Amino acid sequence: MTATDLPEDLYSEVQKIFRATPVVLVGSGFSCGYGLPHMGALGSHLVNVMEARLTSADAKAVWAGALAAITSNLEAGLNTIPQGVSGRDEIVAAMREETAKLIIEETMRAEIAVLAHATPKTLAPVRLLQRLYEGSPQNADSISLITTNYDTLLELFCDIAELSLDTGFAGFRRRKPRANPLFQSQFSRVWAADKKGYQADHRPCKTVRLHKPHGSISWLATAEGPVEVLNDTSHAARAIVVPGPSKYQDALLNTLFDAMRTEMNKVIESANAMLCVGFGFNDDHLQGVIKARLATHMPMLIVTRDSTDNIEQILKTHPHAIAFFAQGTGSVCRWNGASISSASPLWQLDDFLKTFVE
Repeated sequence: MTATDLPEDLYSEVQKIFRATPVVLVGSGFSCGYGLPHMGALGSHLVNVMEARLTSADAKAVWAGALAAITSNLEAGLNTIPQGVSGRDEIVAAMREETAKLIIEETMRAEIAVLAHATPKTLAPVRLLQRLYEGSPQNADSISLITTNYDTLLELFCDIAELSLDTGFAGFRRRKPRANPLFQSQFSRVWAADKKGYQADHRPCKTVRLHKPHGSISWLATAEGPVEVLNDTSHAARAIVVPGPSKYQDALLNTLFDAMRTEMNKVIESANAMLCVGFGFNDDHLQGVIKARLATHMPMLIVTRDSTDNIEQILKTHPHAIAFFAQGTGSVCRWNGASISSASPLWQLDDFLKTFVE
């Protein structure tokens, strides 16, 4: 079956989701397409470098005890390290630094490649962002992106698309998080003609709101809390939530992470639909609120290379969700309990947009 042979009601359902201006949830599968490491590659990197980074006997012993489990599955293995055990803090600090260094290096390579593209505005993420932005209601003050990734690819694609981006920070060189609320309506000043000549008028300016519940390589960790500094390639400490034993502690104890998660949950709770790109639903931060919305029959579209156990559970419990996966050189669509094969690689964002949206 080719893309043109897909059922008409599938086309209608996908286009209905886009007309609803879905919240976009972006996972590591998206960044992997640009050379960023997936969880397995990050795990291999940490296994190779962490032993040399640890200095205390306690940290070395804890790491050695968990190494076999970590090698098998990074996050599951790290979760075998109990909180409060001596040496844990040293392990978490070294993991955070090594993870940030790797992501910074690979993000730089990816962004150089993106900018070297002959026509970067034709890249699929740019076209997706423009489509969602232009298709959103006229009175909307924003469209919402959520990513669990640390890299800054989405920020770059927003710039290429020439869309106003709001990350929850304000400032210039060392941008600080806003307070109460983190994300705010933006306005632009225009000059409007009236009987007295021209008067300044402030009008709503639609933005792309980017929620990063796990932090970002652009967030520096300081004594006053995280600040956002763009294109900083130094070895300064980064405010990122690393996999394993510190994940929930970081998110709960840090004011910014708590505020970001609260804003993100509000966005999902009020979403008319969701589009998930390269996301495997392996993150407990997001599972609860998404499943609650799916239970109310919120439309959902999943576009990713491979399925996961968690995706399979979602499709089983909520068959109205639509998912596209790789199948050989083509793809398979899972919807309403059926599997619909296509010779086109519709799991790839470029082919998906050309087939269903453009």
